[in-house]
Amino acid sequence: RMATSSGGNSDADLDVLVVGAGPTGLALATQLRAFDVRFRIIDRLTDRTKESRALGVQARTLELFQTLGLGEALVARGNPSVSVALHVDARRASAVPLGDIGANDTRFPFILFVSQAETEALLGEHLSSRGVTIERGVTLSRVEQDADVVRCVLEHADGREERVSARYVAGCDGA
Repeated sequence: RMATSSGGNSDADLDVLVVGAGPTGLALATQLRAFDVRFRIIDRLTDRTKESRALGVQARTLELFQTLGLGEALVARGNPSVSVALHVDARRASAVPLGDIGANDTRFPFILFVSQAETEALLGEHLSSRGVTIERGVTLSRVEQDADVVRCVLEHADGREERVSARYVAGCDGA
C-alpha cells in the first residue's frame, strides 16, 4: 500500500488502482512506483500463484526489466536458451533455434525460460523493498465512472467494504 489519502469524494484518493497481482499488474506497479505515482495494487487471491501459466520471456521484456534493474536478476532465476530439442519416442527428432532474434542489438539474445511464479516473486520482492504492499484477499466489487474519477468498492477477505476513488483503474486480472 502506498501512502494515500483516505475518503475524499471530490478528488481521487489514488492516481491508479491496479487490479491483479500477476506479472502484468506487478510490472505496472513497479513502473508506477518508479515514477512516484499514487497507486494501490490488489488481488483477490490471498497468496501469489505457485504454478506457472507462462514460461518464455522475450529479449524486449528483459530489456524493459533491466531499465528497472531487474533484467539480470530475472535471468539468474531462469534458463537462457538459444534452442529447444524436440524428442519423439525418446529420440531427438529435431532442434529448433531460438537465439536468432537480433543478437547484435540486445544484451539478451535468447529466450529466457523462467517460471511465472519466479517472475512474480522477483517483482513482489522488488515492490516490497520499495515500501509497496500487495493487498491480497481484496476484490474490486463495484466500479462507477464519474467525469474525472472512478469510484470503487473493495471487499476485503474479512468482509469489510472500503470505498476508494482513482483517476484510473487498470484491470490486470487475467483474460
